[in-house]
Amino acid sequence: MKKKLMIMGVCIIVLLLFFAGNLFKRLSGRDTSDGSVILRDGDMITVNETFDLLKFLGIDTNGISEILGLPKEYSENKSKLKEVNTEDNIKYLKFGQCLSLLKLAASELGLETDAIIHNLSFDLKSGPTNKAVLTVEFLNLYECILAELPEGTSPISEKKLFILGNPNNPSLSEGGEDKNTMVTDQGNYSYLSGKNYEEFYEDGDLKIETADKTKSSQENSNKKRKEKSSGELFADNVFQLENYIDYSVTALVSGSNLVYIKEVLEEETLLSNVWIAQGKGDSVSVFLHNTYKDFSTKSPLSKEVTGCIGDLTMKDGKIVKISIKPDKIEGKVLVANKDFIEVQGYGKLPLHKNYKIYKIYDELSMELTNSILVGYEATDFIVAKGEIVAALITEPIKAQNIRVLLKTNKFSSIFHDEIVLSGTRDFTVTIGEKEVSYKAGSELTFKKDDEVLKNNRIFIQPKSENGKIQLLSLERSGGKPAYRGSIEISAREEGMVVVNELPLEEYLYAVLPSEMPTNYGLEALKVQAICARSYAYNQLLANSYGQYGAHVDDSISYQVYNNIPENDNTILAVKDTYGKVIEYGGSVITAYYFSTSSGHTASIEEVWGSEKSEYLVGKIQNKYDVKDGKVITASTVKENEPDFSTEETFRNFILDPKEATYDSEFPWYRWKTTISLSNLQKSIEKSLESRYKANPDLIQTLTDKDGGKEVFESIPVSTIGELKDIKVYKREKSGILSEILLLGSKATLKVSTEYNIRTLLAPLYDEIIRQDDSTTSGLTMLPSAFFVMDKDGQEITFYGGGYGHGVGMSQNGVKAMADAGISYEDILKHYYTGVGLGFIY
Repeated sequence: MKKKLMIMGVCIIVLLLFFAGNLFKRLSGRDTSDGSVILRDGDMITVNETFDLLKFLGIDTNGISEILGLPKEYSENKSKLKEVNTEDNIKYLKFGQCLSLLKLAASELGLETDAIIHNLSFDLKSGPTNKAVLTVEFLNLYECILAELPEGTSPISEKKLFILGNPNNPSLSEGGEDKNTMVTDQGNYSYLSGKNYEEFYEDGDLKIETADKTKSSQENSNKKRKEKSSGELFADNVFQLENYIDYSVTALVSGSNLVYIKEVLEEETLLSNVWIAQGKGDSVSVFLHNTYKDFSTKSPLSKEVTGCIGDLTMKDGKIVKISIKPDKIEGKVLVANKDFIEVQGYGKLPLHKNYKIYKIYDELSMELTNSILVGYEATDFIVAKGEIVAALITEPIKAQNIRVLLKTNKFSSIFHDEIVLSGTRDFTVTIGEKEVSYKAGSELTFKKDDEVLKNNRIFIQPKSENGKIQLLSLERSGGKPAYRGSIEISAREEGMVVVNELPLEEYLYAVLPSEMPTNYGLEALKVQAICARSYAYNQLLANSYGQYGAHVDDSISYQVYNNIPENDNTILAVKDTYGKVIEYGGSVITAYYFSTSSGHTASIEEVWGSEKSEYLVGKIQNKYDVKDGKVITASTVKENEPDFSTEETFRNFILDPKEATYDSEFPWYRWKTTISLSNLQKSIEKSLESRYKANPDLIQTLTDKDGGKEVFESIPVSTIGELKDIKVYKREKSGILSEILLLGSKATLKVSTEYNIRTLLAPLYDEIIRQDDSTTSGLTMLPSAFFVMDKDGQEITFYGGGYGHGVGMSQNGVKAMADAGISYEDILKHYYTGVGLGFIY
């Protein structure tokens, strides 16, 4: 009996332990059976927290997923984790996994594993590999990895942010995209993967303590915010926006993403250069980062304020001080860069560190770029203590004037050592407040070290409408160029910068002859005028040369300008199409054009790897179709476009063209050149390093073969050794080559984009024969990337078609279409699919 009672007692104890264990698991939500993980006292970090933190370092997410035992799909779609990490199945990071992740991170980031381990506040290597990692320990590791990264290379930075809430401007909102976005005084941040690790920090430093201690600390620090929030903290220390609205925090961010919150700051916060919509009594409505926000003031305002710029001092979610900035200036913007704006009549004014731009006409908005369009007076500037604190754009830009940066001889530089100029009519020179008149033909010389240039910009202006300023120190194909409009000269450390400002329409007078032979006829010139105007309009608004006070330069980098002087035909073509541009979907298109097609144009994504465009679509350029046994004029869009991506098909098209296209009769329609491997190697070596530096992703080195698959990586390269062979790696549907392989004794490279291919295979030392048997030599690029190759021992013969990149409009094709009686409107619609014509003014 006694023995039976003992057995029953043991059974009861076992059952009690079993039920207690299950109860503990249900209450804690911790999976003690997951790989026999050893649980610990304190907040343990989960695998999905770990994934979210590491992905911001730029580490291979598939590698992270594999180590953490997550589905591969998780790196592509975070929602998949719901299958892995639920309340009843929380998986914690283990020490063994943590060490493997560190090795992966160190390998990909070029760091030393042992150096990071040495700086840790805990021992990562010793102890069981299945022991759970505390959150505070992983944060310690995370900080040590960031500390080891070379200065300026970290993808993560620490910022002080004042959190305003979600975006709330319906006219600027993108709908659902805003639900995981928070507005701060430093811009907008996505908090989709953001965390809250406030409990683990104190005075900016990580606390290496137990969970019991840190949790009591958190209860105190979060008390105010928890009273404001109806929810509790989620699992995985997920960031909850509502707990932090109207508070200043220290946070780690990666680009426009919140990584995690470190601390809430109890100090006063200054919101600089805010647009104050209205302030009255104890309420102030402001606009910041395209979000409206209402604040209460600690004390009632002494007077009402509306529509102005000011600083707000915040504490405990309330305004304790307002400083209005009333001083305003206006004038033409001569130069705009990241450090200063030069305003005519006021000189160079530095930008405040929190300088902001507001568009105050129509719908109020805040511009997220610090670039102000040069050459216009549509902006007021708010100035305080000698700095521009805000720019107020008061009206839409009417793009009527363009500012052109004039390059030196052979378009080799933007910096001039000497400028010699004269006027075709009487002209004036203004330096500071002093204006001096000169007779036509008077010559003036300015040198980069002239004292007069040190603190002044020189303005040269003809006195009459038909007068021009001639730059005698420049040589262009048409001789010494003379310019309409005004000339401005300013000094930089590298030399003088020369800008020509003139009406956009007059600019086109001298673009047309520089880009198209003027004997192509009026209809063709009208096509070119509309394309050039559309292109110039977009480049003007892009403001790419704002730091030099210009919109474009006069070289092939934009549109060649005044290399050949204007004439009556080009002026007439511009006037007959006054203000006309090509539009698609209500916007002015970027109207790319080139010299001669191979018989098929290319789509934009085939040439530059950019996103597809509905209007820049490659198409066959057949002059005629055969329908029902009859020859008819070719339609603009083919139902069955040919596919030239295979070598045999494209080779037949290049070597034995059977159908007439609009470009067929022009010399560059077909061409060939034979180049020795040694000359090709010299061309490659000449440009390889510079092309790699221009975009490292486009020139990659073969590093491995993984299961038969070639692995290419972007590695600095300046030589391939002895050139052994060139192979086609990818040909697009239009027939253009987008990727080739260069096989050398020291490296095998994959070269991407037609520009790199044409540059590296340039016939620098060889002759090119065009289809009319005319020849040319010394080209710095192959005529096009529409070519096939025949190899014969130590030589390669290139058989190609067309001249230029192949996107958009063929200028010689335009000539043929215009000669066939096709109108300029129909020609444009042929080359740019689905477009219409509109006006910019």
